[in-house]
Amino acid sequence: MQPEERLQIGLGSHITSIDVSVIDTNSEALGVSRLQLMENAGRSVAEELAKRTKRGSRIAVLAGPGGNGGDGLAAARHLAYMGYSVDVVLLAKPSEIRSPEARAMYEAVELMDTTIGLQVARNPRDIDLHGYDVVVDALLGTGLKGAPRSPYAEAIDAINNADALKIAVDVPSGLNADTGEAPGPCVKADVTVTFHKPKPGLLKRPDLVGELVVASIGAPPEAEIYVGPGDVLYRVPRRSWRTHKGQAGRVLVVGGSEDFIGAPIISALAAQRAGVDLVYIAAPSKVITAASKHPVLIPVELKDAPWLSPDHVDTILRVAERVDSIVIGMGLGLNRDTQEAVKELLARIPKDKPVVLDADALKIVSDNRELIRRNMVLTPHEVEFHKVFGVKPAPVEELPARIRDAARQARLHGNVTIILKGPIDVITDGVRARLNKTGAPAMSAGGTGDALAGITGALLAKGLEPFDAACIAAYINGAAGALAYKEYGESMNAMDLIGYIHVVLNGPVKVAKEALVYRRLPVKRTAIGVWNTL
Repeated sequence: MQPEERLQIGLGSHITSIDVSVIDTNSEALGVSRLQLMENAGRSVAEELAKRTKRGSRIAVLAGPGGNGGDGLAAARHLAYMGYSVDVVLLAKPSEIRSPEARAMYEAVELMDTTIGLQVARNPRDIDLHGYDVVVDALLGTGLKGAPRSPYAEAIDAINNADALKIAVDVPSGLNADTGEAPGPCVKADVTVTFHKPKPGLLKRPDLVGELVVASIGAPPEAEIYVGPGDVLYRVPRRSWRTHKGQAGRVLVVGGSEDFIGAPIISALAAQRAGVDLVYIAAPSKVITAASKHPVLIPVELKDAPWLSPDHVDTILRVAERVDSIVIGMGLGLNRDTQEAVKELLARIPKDKPVVLDADALKIVSDNRELIRRNMVLTPHEVEFHKVFGVKPAPVEELPARIRDAARQARLHGNVTIILKGPIDVITDGVRARLNKTGAPAMSAGGTGDALAGITGALLAKGLEPFDAACIAAYINGAAGALAYKEYGESMNAMDLIGYIHVVLNGPVKVAKEALVYRRLPVKRTAIGVWNTL
């Protein structure tokens, strides 16, 4: 692979504020608690400060009530141990500290009455930073959007007016970590110690960030490599009270024939359970009769033929105008008329309409790969991958090679997104790749792949980009399958899986331990270097 084709495994070299939340949550699911991450963050800040200021110097730590404040409180404790004279100014009542981790850090500092001074800034205009050698800004973190309000605005002014070295924790308070905007008062730091990886906004504002130090705080790389509950929690949009019918997404499922009735119904029901408002199912009469048992599905009957034919294309396209995504392939069969209809349909669907290709649709495009485009998601297993692209992917035991094989085909076909299904799902768009290892042995049962296609279509309809939609759909599908397997064991079927989609969506963190399959990958590794060379 040429240097310009290097594959990004995980979330990339720069991460957004949402990525930060995803990594923290996924780390917790992998056994590294938020409290551990906060402890490591505080120690990192203290160590960077110690490189720049002699022992015995006076340090003021201004802390807010959120996670950023918790990082600052942890730093204060480490600095006291290192021999500095530390005062903490809390910009909120102790009862207003939001996170349990930050509260734990506060309670530890509260009891350090001989080594740390502690005060609550009841009037922020009275904050006096005269005589301090270093001021640590732990007021507001990556979650800030908009201009800081009182008391933070006054505290930021006090920091900027202090004749001291100014060290910002993760991001200077007042700076938007994603955009670099500072619409109100903003700390002008000499040093910013940020965590995990740089945020885009920090790189845009060296005038406010000062020297940028990136500190590892112990999050496992797997928190990015694997899709996890944090991706579901923070990337899937939720309805507001102002949402009206249709705004949460409309999906069209095209599939089925006289021989394969259930597949498109499973896909459509999975899409509906994934939280869209409307699901249309376009299928021959026999399928529509069976689907009528599910009144949540809107039928589009393809009449006068037992399978999809070119005569049906105009009908499908009229419905396609009203939806946000289209899922094609489940149970179509490979009748010659059907193949011609799929080719015409794909050629005529507007280029900006996201499409999921599954099952028979994958086989049909294998001889017409020019129909594959960027905003599609392809969901092949190994045999289908070979059929579509003409090459066999490396086995899962050779996982790095398997990832490279999938990424190469994605890149060769316009950076289409591929979910290469298997014991470990590989999701890639040719530039990025992530893995999913939720699931259960009984997911080899028929219909679970149809459910995956439906969930993917639902997430596309909700506005997710194809790569994110594919990653999260693989996780949800596998997690729901794992929960169903726990209840039904070898008797599990695709409908059982659908019955757990809402459980994963509504409580991804709660069910993470049951949903994730904690098996070690069947691959020989050379530490993290294997991922850095992909």
